[in-house]
Amino acid sequence: MPHAAALLRALPAGLLGLAAAASSAAEPQAEPVALDASRDYLVGAALNSGRDPLGTNDQRLRLRPIWAFQLGRFRFATSGASALLAQGRETVDTGVSTVLARSDRVSLSTSLSLDEGRSWDNDPVYRGLPDVRATVRGRVTAGITLAPRWSASLRASQDLLGRDGGLRLDSGLTYRHPVSPQTHWDLSLGAGWGNGTYRQTHYGIAPADAAATGLPAYAVGAGWDVVSLGWRLTSALNRHWVAYGGLGVSQLQGAAARSPLATRTTTYGATVGLAWRNN
Repeated sequence: MPHAAALLRALPAGLLGLAAAASSAAEPQAEPVALDASRDYLVGAALNSGRDPLGTNDQRLRLRPIWAFQLGRFRFATSGASALLAQGRETVDTGVSTVLARSDRVSLSTSLSLDEGRSWDNDPVYRGLPDVRATVRGRVTAGITLAPRWSASLRASQDLLGRDGGLRLDSGLTYRHPVSPQTHWDLSLGAGWGNGTYRQTHYGIAPADAAATGLPAYAVGAGWDVVSLGWRLTSALNRHWVAYGGLGVSQLQGAAARSPLATRTTTYGATVGLAWRNN
């Protein structure tokens, strides 16, 4: 897709320019903005370029809203808003979340999120396969600070509606480099594991579905299915405006990569976002 390719080529220079502008705009004597997620909200938009490794869809460019707010102990946030709220604040999970426990080095939170599933209706090759049904996932996330710039996380998510979504574990290791009091970039390495139910739903083809579509049947059990690497720059442009952008690559592993549904095992993505905060 020409527009998506142009975005991927232009994004690194744009992000570096944003970092330089944010650094030059910050006066040496300025104090970091004190931001409290328990009282704040934000609204904005994000532009994403990405491709599903499953199916035949091309790289797509999408504009979507991002938002976050809090009611008492419970926070509501989209994925883009989570990244923006993390600038000068604690990390916020996507969906509805609350912190269960926290110390100087360790945190434990729980959240609910919507898994939108997948439809094959518009795919000329895989049309006729059953859709991956949307469901609500319950998640528990543990985070630990390993060193001043290093952190790790482990998240378990379970399908709560019994729609064959199964159990998923996602782990991550992140290095954070401060550019200025208002700007930093993160380099993150991630790996994901799914149980047999999750992986059969997402990567498998049942014999009955194979007979109906002419595709080969494929059974898959539990195991690691994806590794990812991402770089993201986040900057508080001033007290109210905050922006972020990033590049990422992910690769299917093992039985997931050998699935007949996996038309491309390595995929690339890019995103930029801008939002307004009330504080």
